[in-house]
Amino acid sequence: MKLFSLISNLLLFLNYSIKAQDKVTPIDNILEATFFQGTYQDVLLEAKRLHKPIFLTFSASWCQPCQKLEAESFSEPEVASLLSLRYIAKIVDVEQFVGMDVADIYKVSEYPITIILDERGKELERLKGFFPPEYLIKTLLKYKKTTSK
Repeated sequence: MKLFSLISNLLLFLNYSIKAQDKVTPIDNILEATFFQGTYQDVLLEAKRLHKPIFLTFSASWCQPCQKLEAESFSEPEVASLLSLRYIAKIVDVEQFVGMDVADIYKVSEYPITIILDERGKELERLKGFFPPEYLIKTLLKYKKTTSK
């Protein structure tokens, strides 16, 4: 009976430990996501250098769902922590010529569109429109190891 109890407790502990690894605890001073300020080419180089996936959001100032995404989802502490610590995140302004060029690469014609790339630039997932923080968190946690082979 003691052996059964010990094994049961061990299995519960292992199950809890595995689930806890997926949970990101927000860091108190990360209230908003940090977005990369360099060029698209710089994003690709930085992702390779740091072995991190890329999070690109195509946005425009006149786009209300884009503004809602930034205000409600990107500012949620767990999302901000994930984006700032685990991704090279960039908002691509499609009102700029450089942003339009990047949008052309990915055939983006509606906004907001978010594309998650592995560290080598291979597209992993494409999200259209606004999505709440809970959905974004689940999506961001899917791509811990994203190196394409």
